Amino acid sequence: MLNLSYHILQAVADQALIDAAAHPRWIAAIGRALVELDTNPYLEWQDGHLLIASPSGALYAANGVCQCQAFIHGQPCWHRAAARLVRRYHEAQAAAQLAPLSERLAAARKATAAINELFA
Repeated sequence: MLNLSYHILQAVADQALIDAAAHPRWIAAIGRALVELDTNPYLEWQDGHLLIASPSGALYAANGVCQCQAFIHGQPCWHRAAARLVRRYHEAQAAAQLAPLSERLAAARKATAAINELFA
């Protein structure tokens, strides 16, 4: 089961909906993906794939591709939408964790410059 922060997922989903504004089928897929991410306990992120035990009983490994009928027929599917949301979620989470590090690095550089100026 995935343990996702609501706030990060909401920000990722909001951006996904903006990006898909001209594509109603993707908007529907994103909406269904959000429901499944919230309620389906049989989702797992592994090696860049979202492993899904679908409510239909089928098993999928989704990223940019999927084994479902929608994908086979060239249509958006909630499995791929969910996989992309989770990937973007992890990217956003990593960026949020790096922000404090970059702030500390900037402070250290500023302190180093001040010390160098004292001894110049």
